[in-house]
Amino acid sequence: MEHLNLDDVGLTDRVQYNAAVANFNQIQRIVNGNTDEIETKLDNKANLNEFNDEIKRLDDKTDALNEDWKARLKRVTLGTDEETIEDVVTKILIEKGVI
Repeated sequence: MEHLNLDDVGLTDRVQYNAAVANFNQIQRIVNGNTDEIETKLDNKANLNEFNDEIKRLDDKTDALNEDWKARLKRVTLGTDEETIEDVVTKILIEKGVI
């Protein structure tokens, strides 16, 4: 492993250097021991981001459906919705025995 110039970080005496090396070794052991957990958490975060994106897409679709329903409700209210008119007329004709 390459030795670093420690003058820039103030680790110029052996005691500070040894303490820093021990700390970094401890950090490295902990990180290496938890790589599966770290990867799982990163995967979970990625999955959560994908889930949030899917919710946004569904939200957009829901908005479009809501607009379609509002438009149909307006047509029904005004009596201009052909599908509803046809269904009502057919029902009346069946009740009257015409069909």
